[in-house]
Amino acid sequence: MIFKKYVIFLVVVLMAACAKEGFPPGGPEDKTPPKVVSTYPVPGSTEVDPGTDIQVWFSESIEPRSSREAVFITPYIDEEGRKIRIRGRQIKITFSEPLDSNRTYVVTFGTGIKDYRNNAMEASFTLAFSTGEVLDRGEMAGRVYGVQDARGVDVWAYILKDGLDPDPAAESPDYIVQCEAGGQFTFSNISPGLYRLFAVRDRRADRLYQAGEDEVGVTFRDVLLSRGDTLRADHSYFRMTREDTLGPSLIRAEATHRNHLRLRFDEPISTWHPLSPNDLSIVAEEDSLDTLGMNDVYLDPMNDQMVHVLTRDQTDGKRYALTLMGLQDEAGNPVDSASIRVVFEGTGRPDTTAPQLMQSEPSPGTQMTEVSGRVRLTFSEAMDTARFRDGFTFADTLENRVAGVLRWSNPADVVFMPGESLESLTEYWVSLDSLNIVDLAGNALTDTLFSLHSMDADTLSEVAGSVVDPDTTEEGRIHIIARQVRDSKIAYTIIIPQPGIYRIDAILPGEYLLECFRDRDGNGRYSLGKPFPYEPSERFIVYSDTVKIRSRWPNEGNDIILP
Repeated sequence: MIFKKYVIFLVVVLMAACAKEGFPPGGPEDKTPPKVVSTYPVPGSTEVDPGTDIQVWFSESIEPRSSREAVFITPYIDEEGRKIRIRGRQIKITFSEPLDSNRTYVVTFGTGIKDYRNNAMEASFTLAFSTGEVLDRGEMAGRVYGVQDARGVDVWAYILKDGLDPDPAAESPDYIVQCEAGGQFTFSNISPGLYRLFAVRDRRADRLYQAGEDEVGVTFRDVLLSRGDTLRADHSYFRMTREDTLGPSLIRAEATHRNHLRLRFDEPISTWHPLSPNDLSIVAEEDSLDTLGMNDVYLDPMNDQMVHVLTRDQTDGKRYALTLMGLQDEAGNPVDSASIRVVFEGTGRPDTTAPQLMQSEPSPGTQMTEVSGRVRLTFSEAMDTARFRDGFTFADTLENRVAGVLRWSNPADVVFMPGESLESLTEYWVSLDSLNIVDLAGNALTDTLFSLHSMDADTLSEVAGSVVDPDTTEEGRIHIIARQVRDSKIAYTIIIPQPGIYRIDAILPGEYLLECFRDRDGNGRYSLGKPFPYEPSERFIVYSDTVKIRSRWPNEGNDIILP
């Protein structure tokens, strides 16, 4: 009986102990990343025995699977030629054959190395040694931009030989390093030579680039290291993308009424290649001489996977063959060959649906974010642009009309640009009169009236400086972008024809990052280049400091030097 009471008492005590609140056993969570504490051979060693095993000890035990994939040896030695063994805090590398004599070797332990709590190394560790009397001292450094956490992104370096372009999809690199979290990387102890660099997120960890699967970055020039200089090269910058190698496929072609054909694709269609009726042809399926004329072709302003074709009157029930010739995606890939030609059934049904105002920028009732007073209106279908001006009014509350220009990017999308400065902190009204705001079939928009509020011009400021390009042979207009740190959607862009003074005015207060690129190909946007066949990216630079903009306090002297 006493024993039974004792057992019950013990159970109660244990349950009470379990119910107590407090830190879980084992102390606070481990958030300390592993780091290298010692190596053999010692970094910088020369005349190392070619039969030596490489040994590295860390500050704590590391997780074997992911860590094994983050060890890089250059010059490259494949898996059959080396063995990596991980036990506790140690990594040991053995080789099936002795290393080459009189050669500098670099073993990089990348940021993919983690402990058992998934804490990754903050920066790569490089162990360089030589089997001869001389240790190579060359260095290359740079940064990958636009990646939130760049740990796990490799930078591959290829020695250019015999004027041949290396193909990263078929050839493993001569040197590999991994980026730090912020995108910085450094190659050290490399030999003199001409190098081509690529940034790659190597998802298979096979040291080969998989187009469409791996993200890749191409820099804007090769790097030359010669013995006559300091053997240090900086400013290799990358922006990464997943290379698109497949053209868009047409999913559906549908005649919605006798003068309209809607095309839906499986990916966005290029926004910088202007569409026209020359990009396609429509003929009767049974008679190629029986053509269906087209008045216009345009990309849907709210869905870049949809194209609208404005046709002449279709014949009800007739089968038409549509052939796509000039359409392409944002990467420049033409329409997939399997969907270049498609058959659809025409309709004689007239358009009886009234158009709708799908979107206004700024939104009705809100404050304008641009001092210019720019207003963009997007409609559900093509509008009668000739009658539109008579039905559009932009005026203040005293009915004083503001003169301006209407600019149509396509028949369903228009921008109003006031020809005069708006008054600060003033209410304006946009009026769309149903008498003249009609679609191409004459269907009227419902009378529409909404207000917008101009901003206080005194809150705005400006940023200025100069752009310097040391390369006097380079051509192309220069784009300068000021992007707000807190809200990246707030951005201002100006374009100058050549290096010199720039000024971006009417900027909202806040902290900004300045970016700059030179538009070598003249397409109006930054070009990322291609790994193979090789095409360098356009040169760009991100200003090193954050620029603080205060109301009515111009921030000048922000000089940008292109690399």
